[in-house]
Amino acid sequence: MKKWLSMLMAIALLVTAATALADDVITLRVWGGVPAEAGPQASIDLFNEAFKDKGIQAEYERFVNDDTGNLKLETSLLAGNDVDLYMTYTPAVLQKRASGNMALDLTELVERDGFDIEGIFGKMALSYYIDGKPYSLPTKMDQYGIVINKDMFDAAGIEVPTEWSFEEFREIAKKLTHGEGDSKVYGMFFNSQQDLLYPFNYFSVQTLGGDPLYHSDGTANVNDPVNVAAIELVNNMMNVDHTAPTHTDSVTQKLSQEGMFITGKSAMTIGPWMVRSIKDRDNYPHDFKTAFAPYPTIDGVRTYTQGGYGDHLCINPKSKHIDAAWEFMKWYATEGMLPLTSGGRVPSANTYDSAEVTEYFLKGAEDLLDAETAKNVLIVPASNHAVPSITTKLPEINKVLTEELENIYTGVKTVQQGMDDAQARAEALLAK
Repeated sequence: MKKWLSMLMAIALLVTAATALADDVITLRVWGGVPAEAGPQASIDLFNEAFKDKGIQAEYERFVNDDTGNLKLETSLLAGNDVDLYMTYTPAVLQKRASGNMALDLTELVERDGFDIEGIFGKMALSYYIDGKPYSLPTKMDQYGIVINKDMFDAAGIEVPTEWSFEEFREIAKKLTHGEGDSKVYGMFFNSQQDLLYPFNYFSVQTLGGDPLYHSDGTANVNDPVNVAAIELVNNMMNVDHTAPTHTDSVTQKLSQEGMFITGKSAMTIGPWMVRSIKDRDNYPHDFKTAFAPYPTIDGVRTYTQGGYGDHLCINPKSKHIDAAWEFMKWYATEGMLPLTSGGRVPSANTYDSAEVTEYFLKGAEDLLDAETAKNVLIVPASNHAVPSITTKLPEINKVLTEELENIYTGVKTVQQGMDDAQARAEALLAK
């Protein structure tokens, strides 16, 4: 009986000890907009393996990066009980969250650990500070370009451009458009149902720099001739040339880049964030090669390269595990991004080897992705990025622009009228 009692007591002590150890493990809840299977879960698994002896683990929660998904995230942030770290995908939303007590000021943590943001990410990282303070680590290089069906270009005898003007881009789209009805192939798909502001962020910035909506003194520059020309280009291709689906069709038919480009219904599309879908042969079977070209400019000359930082990793100020979240943040930014590179997300930190990044980017789709243009356009960082520096009332100005572009693309207003009205409304916002 004594032996049995001793054994039972020993078992009870072991269970108690195991429970105590389990209670000591910190589990971080990390929210992001990328599907778990497209890299985030593999990254989380690497972290959990690396930090299991340090008592820190992480779990991934996916939110859809649209208005509804971001509202769900922000509701959870303000409630304070569901999110430790999360991704923010645009500077305007980062500013909103930083000023709304939804993102932690990292200054103390950075100074305490001597974490050299400028040394690791370059001077451009400082442009994403809010009121001179870091509220995120910018984990992804957003260096994009036009996505091209190289087989269609080859069949039409068109070389993949390394520089091109708005007019050259428009003419190539005409040459690649053919057919009618359900069998029609468009030269271009603008993906406008996802974001109407792409022309400013990708086309205009190459001439005007990182703040295409502002003059250098912070006043509104919405109706700058370059901005007007960019919107005129898109409107003409949609509504005059019919070389791109109209905005109305994109919205009402819920068109997507996968549904248009990978199925061969468009020869070009606006951005390469769907590389993970291009690699997904099971759900998107195809055998043509995808190449990449820089975005066109108004005159064919790039003063700046479209590019900047994205995937801004933030800490919820209401997290109960700030120090552990900071450990995850540092690790993810400097070591943990490679699994996501396979899905098309290029790390921004200089702690990664560029050859290894290229290898991961092409991994599993070497026969589907053109290695040279992918490396030149998307991976090798430029020295003249169009870096944003002004964010005054940017969320409100973006909302105004979205409304006015809806009016332009649906024929309610002319391009010039809509842009002039957007200018006046932006001026009124900035005067407040």
